[in-house]
Amino acid sequence: MPPTSNEERLAEILSQCMAELIAELGIAAKHIPGVQPHLATHGSTTAFSGFGSGDLRGSFTLTGPSAVFSRLHPLPPTVTLRDLADWACELVNQATGRFRNRLLAYGVRLAMGVPQSVLSDEVRLSSSLRPGRSPISFAVDDMILEGWLELEIKPGFQLPENPSAENAEALKEGSLVFF
Repeated sequence: MPPTSNEERLAEILSQCMAELIAELGIAAKHIPGVQPHLATHGSTTAFSGFGSGDLRGSFTLTGPSAVFSRLHPLPPTVTLRDLADWACELVNQATGRFRNRLLAYGVRLAMGVPQSVLSDEVRLSSSLRPGRSPISFAVDDMILEGWLELEIKPGFQLPENPSAENAEALKEGSLVFF
């Protein structure tokens, strides 16, 4: 079996972070590998955030019908579309925060960007994959929460095979870091 690339390993780490986050919300979701066919929906929500270090930089985008974000929201379904956009940003923020914490155990320190969101009739991300772009999607009930990890990695960077034991518990989920 050929060695797994940095991109594949980083996508797997982020996918695990996202799966854990959804499970902690009490939702049964199924990871769906690969690119998903575009399903036209009315009322899409998209949130994204960037991150970077000296060795890599990238972004994580979540998009789907507003109903999937409503399903994941911890409050009753009476939330507004603006509330759902804020919630989508929070999901991206929590997922990339977990990703950041996991990478600390590998000796990789990421600076995080501020999540942003978009509400529209329909959002459709480019279907052409370019190097460094990995799909991370989940089925939630009969809906798809589509995620995309986009990476640019400095030549020569190699993610260590295993997390360092002394950094394995770098930050517990939910920890705050003050700058």
